[in-house]
Amino acid sequence: MSMLEVVASEAVRVLTPGIAGVAAGALARLRHLVLGGGSLPKDRDALVAAVVRRSRDDAEFAARLVQELVAVENVDMAASVPPAFFVDRVEARARLCKPGLHLLAGAFGTGKTALVRQVVHDIHDQIQGYAQVDLDDYRDGPVLRIVEVQQEILRQLGVPLAGDSAAVVADQYLRALVHRRIAVVFDNVVGAEEARVLAHGWPAATVLITTRVLTAELRAWCPSEPMVLRGLDDDGARELLVAKCGAAVLAAEPAAVDALIGVSAGIPAVLLQFSSRLQARRGEPGVVADLVRQLGDGGDGAGVLETSVGRSLDGLSAAAVDDLALLARFPGDDFTRLSATVWLGSSGDALLDSLLEAGLLFHGVGGRLRLLWPVWRRASALPVGDARHDEAFNRYLLWFRDMAGAADLGMDPAGVTDRARQGRLRRYPAPPVVAWPLPYLTPLDWLQGESPGVIGLLAEAHRRGRHLEVLQICGALEALLTSRGHHLLCATVNTWGIASAGAAGLPAAASRLHSLQGRISYLMGQVDRADGELRAAEELRPPDDRQLASSLLEFRAGWTLEQGRQNGTEKEARLRAEESLRAAVRIDREAGDQRALALHLRMLANVLTGAGRDREALALLTTVPVLDGDARNAARVHTVRAKAYLGLGEADAAAGELRRVRVLIGAGGATQYEIEIVDLEARLELLRGDVEAARARWGWIAGQYFRSGHPAFAHVAQRLSELPPAP
Repeated sequence: MSMLEVVASEAVRVLTPGIAGVAAGALARLRHLVLGGGSLPKDRDALVAAVVRRSRDDAEFAARLVQELVAVENVDMAASVPPAFFVDRVEARARLCKPGLHLLAGAFGTGKTALVRQVVHDIHDQIQGYAQVDLDDYRDGPVLRIVEVQQEILRQLGVPLAGDSAAVVADQYLRALVHRRIAVVFDNVVGAEEARVLAHGWPAATVLITTRVLTAELRAWCPSEPMVLRGLDDDGARELLVAKCGAAVLAAEPAAVDALIGVSAGIPAVLLQFSSRLQARRGEPGVVADLVRQLGDGGDGAGVLETSVGRSLDGLSAAAVDDLALLARFPGDDFTRLSATVWLGSSGDALLDSLLEAGLLFHGVGGRLRLLWPVWRRASALPVGDARHDEAFNRYLLWFRDMAGAADLGMDPAGVTDRARQGRLRRYPAPPVVAWPLPYLTPLDWLQGESPGVIGLLAEAHRRGRHLEVLQICGALEALLTSRGHHLLCATVNTWGIASAGAAGLPAAASRLHSLQGRISYLMGQVDRADGELRAAEELRPPDDRQLASSLLEFRAGWTLEQGRQNGTEKEARLRAEESLRAAVRIDREAGDQRALALHLRMLANVLTGAGRDREALALLTTVPVLDGDARNAARVHTVRAKAYLGLGEADAAAGELRRVRVLIGAGGATQYEIEIVDLEARLELLRGDVEAARARWGWIAGQYFRSGHPAFAHVAQRLSELPPAP
């Protein structure tokens, strides 16, 4: 679908009667622009086609359509980009501040990322939201996890995710951003295909793309002339040096400063490293000239950066060089300060400070640290004793294992005790129970912040034969999967877990991980792949592991429902899912597994309400065990009860259940079920005969779905159109 077609269809979607949260004046202007004085026709596809044709023929109409479409989006998400020291690039900033697709190319150290961040800060009062991703954090070798990049952009912009399948995510990603005034930054694009999939010409968006290599295909793809970033001009370079070193130091050697600017090619990374070395030798006569002689004639930008890095490394102590060589072997492309200090030991903080001061280490997206590429290449070639490397790896692996385990247990309603292990399907020796040690950081935020490096960690741990730790980390990351998504990341993680389970001779652990792979696959709409994973799990499951059998039946039920949704056999799928869940319930009762029983009874009752068997569902729910501390499942039980009572037309009983749901989700802090609850409340109002109250609630949902590009918008819009007209 072209962007012109997306804009037209979004404009028609806004005109749905009853949609809430749209600015009235903007809606009236859009209605007049598209419909004139007429009413909305029933054939929306024909209207979209007409708007597309008019947009192609009438540039003024197309521009006004975009303007009014953006105006209806009244969500205020102020950009959050802190101002930073920045010099020069005045002409570039002026050009990049305009909406559109902008491609910046330049070698490492030329300041591409600093420039795009400054541009976002320049326009912060003109935009509603800001998102930035470093694509290097989403690569598994040459493969870019496109779906996760798109989901991360949506998350940063505050858009609730509609689903996990590639098709749903791609459609939401395209639609949700089409009427927002936003800035989106894609750092380190490799090739035109990545840019084509990720960077769209959203009408009101400023999309900034950086690349280290400007290929012919990338140049051809870019709708505007790419900007090739080189060094700062002379005035900008001098401003940077004065800010970092002081005017007096530079005034003492004006000719040498001019020579420095020339030999550095104005590359910010080189100038910052020079400033650091100059500060260390402050007060020496002729120090600028001496440092220029050391820098020599590096040639092009890459050459002078290499030379400068070499000189900076020469200035480090022998102990710092040894630590740097060890840091270059960290299992991942970048790291947090916390993880790096664990890897390095007691000398970690001092090394990081010295590297940052010397301009050899920089902050990437999300605050993660990354060595300059020439620094990493040189440092990784330096020798490190096997014993020291092993010590660092073991220390980091066990720390990560313990932290991930503490994060996992810290989110359990039973608390961080042995009781928290009850009901968990971890088929490997449990790690030690560790209380969550970081009161300033939530467990989920820590897991998400450290997750970019986990694949490299698990790959090396597997090669070293640390299979138990691999499995323990995979188990802990289930919390990230269920709470934050990251399905492709977790799928990659689980492949190492499956390999380690096989190497360790733990078929039950492999079965559990295959079943999780199956769940990830059907949640992403890949039912054939999910079937294969679930079959592998079923084959590997030990015959006497009844708890694992019950869990597999639960996942089979989910797979069956997804398959039925895709091929239009929902009725038959519900019957098969019912069989699977009833079998799971029998196992839970035989095993006395109250936690699983509560979950599966509730799921079974929900399937029954979907089939219109509401009395059966209510009878079944009376047998659900009540578990202390599990407000989430209790709220879900009352939600299913409310559905059943609504299906039976019993308004007072449904209202009572929904009140209980509100109390329980308030106690648990859950927000992900708000739309579902409001939908049930709308059904309740309609059952009571209050059409306008129902219209208001469904209108609110329609507004939420419209802003997020959710595919369920059409269903809610249909409901609104079927309501009697307002008096």
